[in-house]
Amino acid sequence: MMEPPGPACLHCVGLDDLEFRPAGDALLTRRVLLKRTTTAYRVLFAFTRRRYERQGLLVEPRALADAR
Repeated sequence: MMEPPGPACLHCVGLDDLEFRPAGDALLTRRVLLKRTTTAYRVLFAFTRRRYERQGLLVEPRALADAR
């Protein structure tokens, strides 16, 4: 997570209990987003396109299990 002093780890921000869900399955992603209470996006800067691109979601394991 980017903050004014610089990047911070997930543990320091309080998101270390979330599970990574890679991009690619739109139906499962939509279902997870309906059942979640906390979500974070993993983004990576693409230098060729000069923008941030989503690589996946960090979601609660309970919401992921319910969506499956």
